Amino acid sequence: MGIKERRDLEKVEMKRKIKDAAIEIINQDGYETLSIRKIAAKIEYSPTTIYLYYKDKAEIITDMNNELYSKIVNNVTDFINENALPSIDMQVKEILLVFIKSLSREPEMTKAIMYSGMNVIFANENDIPTNPGIEMLDQMLARGIEQKIFRPNAANTAWMITSAILGFVMSVVENQIYLSDKFNQFADDFAEILMGGIIY
Repeated sequence: MGIKERRDLEKVEMKRKIKDAAIEIINQDGYETLSIRKIAAKIEYSPTTIYLYYKDKAEIITDMNNELYSKIVNNVTDFINENALPSIDMQVKEILLVFIKSLSREPEMTKAIMYSGMNVIFANENDIPTNPGIEMLDQMLARGIEQKIFRPNAANTAWMITSAILGFVMSVVENQIYLSDKFNQFADDFAEILMGGIIY
């Protein structure tokens, strides 16, 4: 391994330590108590070292959000590439389940992001939240409307569906339901409820 590769690996490892410490602090004491000093003390580095990686605590949350969002997008993309489902309603339901399960696999990070109060999940300054994932879901809903599978009022509701999923996931991780043998059934039931609101 060359010097550049080793430095890149060290940078990734240090950012992971910082994020892990931030997650632990947020989930134990709340986002308001999070500070660069507190993170530095937890991982036994100087605050100056932390500032080499992040300018402030908001940037740490943004990085966590980007990491989690990338995992969700990769999981959805993998699912779409590996599964040829016959109808748009089956595709949407399965994507909702992938979203729920992806967030539930990272319970501590999901909680920390949500507790931060930063609107980074939607990453938007407008009245209606959006991001590429929400836009993709809206396109799928539009196809379902064209095919007369989804109701016309399902148009542009992906952000509402996503909000409902985030609420469900927060309940699941807060109450550790994701560890239950019944979690997959609960997730499936919830996805069915959401689908019931848009399907003819």
